Amino acid sequence: MMKTMKTVACYFRLDSKLKKRLDELSINTKKSKSSILVEALELYLAEHENEDFSFAIEALEELKSGDLKSASKKIDKVVKKLKR
Repeated sequence: MMKTMKTVACYFRLDSKLKKRLDELSINTKKSKSSILVEALELYLAEHENEDFSFAIEALEELKSGDLKSASKKIDKVVKKLKR
């Protein structure tokens, strides 16, 4: 038996040019706008969700090896990114 995922509605604003591109892609591919947006968001999140952790992991490895100066620079970079 297949599991069905629970979905929720999500509302946001788009630039009119971006909306037009989405509409055209939906027509051309015969996919729903919702499925296109979900696919795009999944790809984006897969690429970016662990982005900040890689800097933190590198900094921790450098701390473990005793390279405090390099680790400190990387930690500062992580903090700066997270504050944005």
